[in-house]
Amino acid sequence: MLDSRYKMIALDIDGTLTTSDKVITGPTKEAVIKLQENGIKVIIASGRSEYGFRHIADELELVRFGSYVMSFNGGRVIDCASGKVVYDNPLSLSYLPEIYEAAAESGLGIIGYEDGCLISGNGTDKYQEYDAWACRMELKEVKDFPVYFKKPFNKCLLTGEPAHLKEVLPAIQKRFEGRLNIFLSEEFFIEVLPENVHKAAALKNLTAGLGIDRKELICIGDGANDVTMIEYAGMGVAMANSNPVLIEKADYVTDSNDNDGVLKAINRFFYKTE
Repeated sequence: MLDSRYKMIALDIDGTLTTSDKVITGPTKEAVIKLQENGIKVIIASGRSEYGFRHIADELELVRFGSYVMSFNGGRVIDCASGKVVYDNPLSLSYLPEIYEAAAESGLGIIGYEDGCLISGNGTDKYQEYDAWACRMELKEVKDFPVYFKKPFNKCLLTGEPAHLKEVLPAIQKRFEGRLNIFLSEEFFIEVLPENVHKAAALKNLTAGLGIDRKELICIGDGANDVTMIEYAGMGVAMANSNPVLIEKADYVTDSNDNDGVLKAINRFFYKTE
């Protein structure tokens, strides 16, 4: 019998919903679909653009059940049934010259987003190629990145060697302090978003509109960019493979992404069978 305490579940993708091979296992897929059949709203909460996980939304039948996708680490939320954007907080194009300058001075790659395409502005690298592969998106390099874009998008992604990113991150954060939200999401990715944009802020907006209390929300993630939603949720669940910071903040730690950790958490908290 379904536990009626919870009405919505938010799931990160990489390192959480998908395995190391970037696929959803059959049992986990079936469990997420079954939740929706029982009236539980599902929101896929990712740092990717929505174009980068359309195939996952389709696989989980989010359109049929009227569930939601959150892209850009909380920058945008879309109602899958209607296709309507219900929350959007884009990055102002006025920041692009300075963000590009900071990336170039630090020896980092930079990515922006345009109509389902990753736009690279400072030379491509293996980390950008990996992101394009994982998101099933085209990667295109352009000249004059700071003035290339004609309409705002939700974030910039800075890329480079993990040790170098850790070294330059504090200076970049200090440069934009009080103006932009800048953090390490993966060891080779620095996220650059508008100030106060994060997964918890988007979830707060969505749940308020749906009349769902935060106590009725379960969030599952693995990365530092999942900390805010884990703290916001009534039940914050970390994967066994999570960033140590997230594990410290979580209410519960499930199995890893390669061992159906999401499935086991669903069984434990919705059906009390795990």
